[in-house]
Amino acid sequence: MRLIVDIGNTNIKLGVFKNTKLLKKLRYNLLKEDELISLFVKFPTINKILFCGKNNKLKTQINNIIKHKDVQLIYWKNINKNMINIEYNELNNLGFDRLGVSIGAKFLYPNYDNHLIIDIGSCITYDLILNDCYKGGQISPGINLRLKSLTTFTTSLPNLQFSEPKNLLGNTTISSIQSGVFFGIFDEISSRIAFYKNRTPEINVILTGGDSLHFKKTIKNVVFDDNLLMKGLNLLLDYNVKK
Repeated sequence: MRLIVDIGNTNIKLGVFKNTKLLKKLRYNLLKEDELISLFVKFPTINKILFCGKNNKLKTQINNIIKHKDVQLIYWKNINKNMINIEYNELNNLGFDRLGVSIGAKFLYPNYDNHLIIDIGSCITYDLILNDCYKGGQISPGINLRLKSLTTFTTSLPNLQFSEPKNLLGNTTISSIQSGVFFGIFDEISSRIAFYKNRTPEINVILTGGDSLHFKKTIKNVVFDDNLLMKGLNLLLDYNVKK
């Protein structure tokens, strides 16, 4: 049994797998260490951990729990990443999230040779696989980064929590910001999908990430897979431990 640790820009997510089946997924609060202890109690046969990202406090918490257990703790920097052909000039700087979703797309959707993976979180990442080879992509600000930038770099716009707009046309400052952020992202994603589909008609488009569900009603003819990163990282862990 495996534990995947995904340390993102905003949240820490934990996923427990038995082979390829995701048994448990949770967002972890570092101040609630009892949740982590309970996870190992509930799943006592966890014997491999893939630790992705940087957080010294979480690293200490995990090491304290497993110090008397037969558990292999593997760090992202130490794993073999050649599970997929990669054409990227800065492989050491390619985030585990981008590589993880790309591996997930390639191996979980094998009927396609071409994939566009759009991960909507703190940032929006676009990752392209053509003929089973990772080519690269784009990174742009996510919902909360856009909202925060409007507050940070202006003198009068309010600090807002995101809410899906009811209309395209905003009739207050707040509704105008919500509409601008939401439909700005919607237009960006739609145009990117159209661009790649025009060049590669037989392409599998996957939306994933914590904020992807905001667009489930508006972006059509794509696959929504909220757990793609976790599943891809588990496949990569499996590839490494079997080598």
